[in-house]
Amino acid sequence: MIFQGLYNVLDLYFNNIELFYNHIDEYFQTQIINSFGNNRIEKGNLRAISEKICSFLINYFIELGFKKTEIENKFLDPILEIENGDEETISVVIDLYKKKIAPLIYEILLDKIIAYLVDVNIAPLLLKFKDEGFLPIELIMEIRNLRTLFERVPNKLENLRKYVHIQENIIFKLRENKQKIESLEDLEEPQYKLQLIYLIYRIIDFFNLQKTFNFSHIKSYLEENIDEWLIDIPLVSLRNPDIYFCGIYLAKYLNVKLDNKKISGFLLLLYEEAINRYESPIMEATDGLYYFFKSTELMKLWLNHMQINNIMITFPRFVDMSYIKNLETSQLVVILKLYRQLGISGKESEIETIIEEIDTRITPEGVKQERDGFITSEAIYYVLFINYMRNTLEKLKDYDFLNSVIQRIYRNLALLDFSEDTNYDLISELFYSCESLKLFNCIETKEMIIHIAKYLFPEQILTKITNSEEIARTTAKFRHLKVNRITGETI
Repeated sequence: MIFQGLYNVLDLYFNNIELFYNHIDEYFQTQIINSFGNNRIEKGNLRAISEKICSFLINYFIELGFKKTEIENKFLDPILEIENGDEETISVVIDLYKKKIAPLIYEILLDKIIAYLVDVNIAPLLLKFKDEGFLPIELIMEIRNLRTLFERVPNKLENLRKYVHIQENIIFKLRENKQKIESLEDLEEPQYKLQLIYLIYRIIDFFNLQKTFNFSHIKSYLEENIDEWLIDIPLVSLRNPDIYFCGIYLAKYLNVKLDNKKISGFLLLLYEEAINRYESPIMEATDGLYYFFKSTELMKLWLNHMQINNIMITFPRFVDMSYIKNLETSQLVVILKLYRQLGISGKESEIETIIEEIDTRITPEGVKQERDGFITSEAIYYVLFINYMRNTLEKLKDYDFLNSVIQRIYRNLALLDFSEDTNYDLISELFYSCESLKLFNCIETKEMIIHIAKYLFPEQILTKITNSEEIARTTAKFRHLKVNRITGETI
């Protein structure tokens, strides 16, 4: 996910990239047909055939020179999972290749081209690609020329090197602490560890490592102890989500069976408490209300218009600048996000006041979480998102947020220790840093691709991208993950 922007830059820069895609298709389709044929796949056999082909390809790449753990991790990607409806659209082996396998292979090989740009020791592997027949000589020449450009600007080469190693370093940190992470739910009062487990799970999920971790203990805990974690606690923030939300989220994505009626009743009780306790829940309890709505969405519990209006009501004193200036940047964005998501209209003056305050917190070094506070990845993420939601990314073009996010990732990784005393803010900042990188990569607008090219590539590449009329070509055959402009979820 965090390489998609790099793929877009290379796809726009290389003149012979289509030849590369075509060679890959021709070579791997031949290999697969020779080994598995191209007969019609019998109903019920699709998953088994897919697993056999993936096992074949894993062994092939290992023999070619890939590291075993590296390539096995690549083939844990959710794109390979057989979903409902796949049997209707995949009837023969080549259909399986085109729909599921090919995009992953393009990305595996593009990753190695990127690796070569920062490490010349990859050159022998690229020569093997040429010898095998799926790396055309025309593209090899372009790759070498690009490497030469990088050698002339060492700072760009170092930027790219640090960026490329982010995923590797985070995955290593997670794998190194696998046992500690899996044992977190065995600590005393595990319900108070759900916030930590939730954030760690989100990072694990971000890098498609779910299958390498054993979540059986937490699944059992969620199913058997619903009364312990279905609770509302004070001092909730976007960094430390409500415990009940963490439980609902983990249960959904770990396929834990829950008492839906009980959870819905609990959420409706929270609604009643909110409108009785606060004059304006959206302004006075922004963080809690945000996780309340995320929970109702997970549970498919839809409030009616009257209920939504009651909980989203505002009064002049809450939207005055004297009140707004004391809210965190992420809270300000969440208010606007909920307005858009819930279809709240007639708030133009309030929105203008909030945007004005958000803009005062944007600095050349990053975004401050509070008016006079520190720069955080959380604040950067929300400012990137709100400008994407409002289609105003152009006004961020001169800010070097990418550098700020990368620096924070390395700093937090160096300090991070998975234990009972794990610092929640470190985990949260790492999570929001990854989410920020997702926005840079998966919002395939010219502004975002230029951000990546400007920070990571030599001037000649930036110039070509800036002058290009075609951005994020639909013919590019790697995956094009998108970001929902309202919810921020990956599509």
